[in-house]
Amino acid sequence: MLIGYFDMESEAQQLVLESSLESIEAVETLISKMKEQHSIPEESYNGIWIALNEALTNAIKHGNKYDPAKKVCLSVETKGNRYICFTVKDEGSGFDPSNVPDPTSPGCLEEPNGRGVFLINRLADTVKFSDNGTMLEMCFDLFKN
Repeated sequence: MLIGYFDMESEAQQLVLESSLESIEAVETLISKMKEQHSIPEESYNGIWIALNEALTNAIKHGNKYDPAKKVCLSVETKGNRYICFTVKDEGSGFDPSNVPDPTSPGCLEEPNGRGVFLINRLADTVKFSDNGTMLEMCFDLFKN
């Protein structure tokens, strides 16, 4: 569940989530409201939601390992009317994003690992991992052609 809230009028917003997948459902409602407020095109919104869902799932499942004592911090910043950036930070031990298997390589097609990071890298316009892989920043150009 959520701990905190978004101020829909602010350009920078922060939300603290419990380490359960149910927290992601509440984020979907808030992001949907942002879609309306910022007139985000449907195609952009769909990519944003898929990438954000993957990032939050990875933070909760792989980062925090569903530990109820650990939280996930989600920050959102709009930059003008064109860009939106999300930062997802977990309290896990981290990982090396360069060692995530490519799920499209022949030996990994049936493996469950790597798909989330793959999708995030394909859908976001910029992706940056930091803090030993516990923090992810991804930005989206809302009106790219």
